[in-house]
Amino acid sequence: MGQTIGFWIRLASPCWLLVVLYLASVSIAFCHEGHGRKAGTAAVEATETIGSALVLPTIEGPKPWSSKPVLDDPQRFSIAILTDRTGGHRPGVWMKAVERVNWLRPDFVVSVGDLIEGYTEDESEIQSQWAEFLGFIDQLQMKFFFVAGNHDVTNPTMHRIWREKFGKEWYSFDYKGVHFVCLLSEDPTARLGDEQLEWLNQDLQSHRDARWTLVFLHKPLWTYAESELAAGNPDPTNWKRVEAILAERPHTVFAGHVHHYVQYQRNSQQYYSLATTGGSSRLRGIPYGEFDHITWLTMEQDGPRVANLLLDGIQPANVVTEESIEGFREFLAEVRIEVEPLLVSDNELGRGEIRLTVANQYQSAVAFEGTIHGLPLVGLDMKSQTIQMNIGAGETLRQVIPFSMKEPVDLQRFRLTSLTAKVVSQQEKPLTAEWTIPVVIDREYQIFSSTPTIDGDLQDWTATWWETDPSPILAGSVENWNGPADGSFKIAASYDDEHMYFAVVVEDEKVIDGDQFTIAMDPRALLDRLERNRLGRETVAIVVQPPSSESRQECSVNGIGRGSQLNLRAFGRRTRSGYELECSVPLRNLIAAQGADWTSVQLGARLTDVDSAEERPVDVLWRASEIPTENRAFAHAIRK
Repeated sequence: MGQTIGFWIRLASPCWLLVVLYLASVSIAFCHEGHGRKAGTAAVEATETIGSALVLPTIEGPKPWSSKPVLDDPQRFSIAILTDRTGGHRPGVWMKAVERVNWLRPDFVVSVGDLIEGYTEDESEIQSQWAEFLGFIDQLQMKFFFVAGNHDVTNPTMHRIWREKFGKEWYSFDYKGVHFVCLLSEDPTARLGDEQLEWLNQDLQSHRDARWTLVFLHKPLWTYAESELAAGNPDPTNWKRVEAILAERPHTVFAGHVHHYVQYQRNSQQYYSLATTGGSSRLRGIPYGEFDHITWLTMEQDGPRVANLLLDGIQPANVVTEESIEGFREFLAEVRIEVEPLLVSDNELGRGEIRLTVANQYQSAVAFEGTIHGLPLVGLDMKSQTIQMNIGAGETLRQVIPFSMKEPVDLQRFRLTSLTAKVVSQQEKPLTAEWTIPVVIDREYQIFSSTPTIDGDLQDWTATWWETDPSPILAGSVENWNGPADGSFKIAASYDDEHMYFAVVVEDEKVIDGDQFTIAMDPRALLDRLERNRLGRETVAIVVQPPSSESRQECSVNGIGRGSQLNLRAFGRRTRSGYELECSVPLRNLIAAQGADWTSVQLGARLTDVDSAEERPVDVLWRASEIPTENRAFAHAIRK
């Protein structure tokens, strides 16, 4: 592509000179008629020239034009950048953007990936999705450059189809002295591989004389790298190596993926994480960086000028900066909404209270409005499901909202209960924030203090066992699950001053390589878990490989997450119907999060079962999702 564009530049340059000379030769026709001059040599001598083709008459006194220059630099050009279309696409938005790009007439268009939904190995479906997207691109009236996102190259099949349709997954080209670099952030996942890095180094070395370098990739890998380095881990993305390669040249970087916009200052240059052009978004507006947009780049001699064209408006490049979003995040952080979990010891609930606390540590008063959703409506007796409060700066207000049912209701019917809350600051330029907060109405699981011997013998376990349902939650290749004998388990837990202990009895009629058992722990304090209801780096997952024989033996165990490389121990043995495990986990993370007087922890467990080397695994879940993402998917284990 770089050769093709360079070819057209070389042809176009002499033609451009001819056009300019032609315009200059007839420019006397534009002389101001009010001076009574006719077209001729005298008129040319009496004019001033600003720009290469504009000729203005000489006028004494005030002039009906400004003193600014004409922006006619032959090296100036403009391009449009389109960002994530998919990841839960909203129909019609991308084509709306295509229509507006055609109105704006950029030189060409560059993407940052996630062009199709992907995430399938069905080749006919992949081909169908690309056919649909290429139909959209056919409507563009200028050249479009493809960049691969995780939705576009999810698996080896999609990588192959990409190469068949578009060739290289990373490439570069040049335009008017600017070097364009399109990278693959999925090499293999959230990473640039060594081959790509070697190519990039050679490519940039051979383009040392570029007046500017523009880099496009899907994931903003600089944020991934910085998070890992801040946690004391090495950079798994290789982005720091990319920054080192780029450091000596003027450059700008564009990425997508996260579906919200932020302008960064990195490597003494501007880096951009773009929002969406039709991808999933709550579209809460500019303070959140959540909007559908086209990024417009005009290349000047001293670098690019960036503006954001919302599909219904235009915003500057610094519409959201690290500084401005920090101010908004301060507002979000200093208004805390807490909904105390309603935990019961039974599987049914007839009456209860929802306890709501709003603490306002922000600099101004705020108005709060919330609505409770998802309570079973049949037989519900509740004064109001809407709560309104005005909370002054520095104040904390609490409300108790009682409810009752005509007769006890199974807890499963309360699992979707939530609170939608809107908070507006009472200041000259109000800030508005909205939250959806789970209202946890669920079983509590008691854990008791005891210190079992971790040796693979479960005879000394007296704790209550928690079991998977006869029809459990499944993930992965669910068609490969043939009932509880093919994959089910029960689990028990206890603790002492230094460790949490787990015992597991697994039913699995065929134990082979690839089978494993995972226990996930979220050690954060209860209110922290409610405030940030998505699991983060604090979560620790313990992955245990099954024992290989009926003799008690030490099992291979690994930890995933911050501080997970602890002194983990696991023992087990095979049984006629599966296997048994015991493991111990130091309480270091839990005590660091809550203190030595910790009160609860949230747990989830997953049995990964493979019945043959050719089959994909099925996951049998207890109180956890396939890749745990929300606290409400975990069991509340209450210390007693």
